[in-house]
Amino acid sequence: MNRTRHLICTLLLLTGSASFADENTDFSAVEKTVRKALPGTKITTIQPAPINGLVEIEAGSNILYADPSGRYLVVGNIYDMHTATDLTAERKSNTPLIEWADLPLNASVKYSNNGSQKLAVFFDPDCTWCRKLHQQLKALDDVEVFAIMYPVEGLHPSAWSKAASILCASDPLNALDKALAGQAIPDSTDAHCLTKAGETISQVIEFTQAHNIHGTPTLVSFDGRVRPGFMHAQQLKDWLSQANQ
Repeated sequence: MNRTRHLICTLLLLTGSASFADENTDFSAVEKTVRKALPGTKITTIQPAPINGLVEIEAGSNILYADPSGRYLVVGNIYDMHTATDLTAERKSNTPLIEWADLPLNASVKYSNNGSQKLAVFFDPDCTWCRKLHQQLKALDDVEVFAIMYPVEGLHPSAWSKAASILCASDPLNALDKALAGQAIPDSTDAHCLTKAGETISQVIEFTQAHNIHGTPTLVSFDGRVRPGFMHAQQLKDWLSQANQ
């Protein structure tokens, strides 16, 4: 089931005949119903979800959603469209930190910024919020920025080829600028480079799957903290300054 279908399922739940969860919902009864419906799932907690009409189910490292009757299950991520925040990913953010040395920076485009702080961002060249974040990243002072190419093909079918062409461009940052501005970038004719870039991007996909990174943009600080979604330049500076606090 892809993310479009996840969203459709969520909308059907909210507009259909599913029962709704509110402050009066008996969650002990909900838990009993959901556990009965998912007998093979090790459930840690069940609580209200960010969307009215759903409950949140924490099952190990997974976050699932269901209606209070336990009949409908939604498998996917909930996004706050006002803040471009992946709320489901935030719920998973108590996972271990990501070691900076483990990041697939060989699949990244380095910005011209230099400084005492470092920031990695998982980027899809066709991601709308990546385009907006790109302008904020260029305005950062005293921060080295690395944009790791992470094409989400399920949402953007042409993103993979664009990411490979960016990595193989003679000026990758300029190519990234053009791609995020919605401009065409020349297809690379270096077959060897494109093959290598494809292998590198595949490694990025494996890395994101292993570290519960499910969308773009996703930020990683030098001390390993992970934060999905868009932030303004000053918010980014404030977030980076929280290192080791």
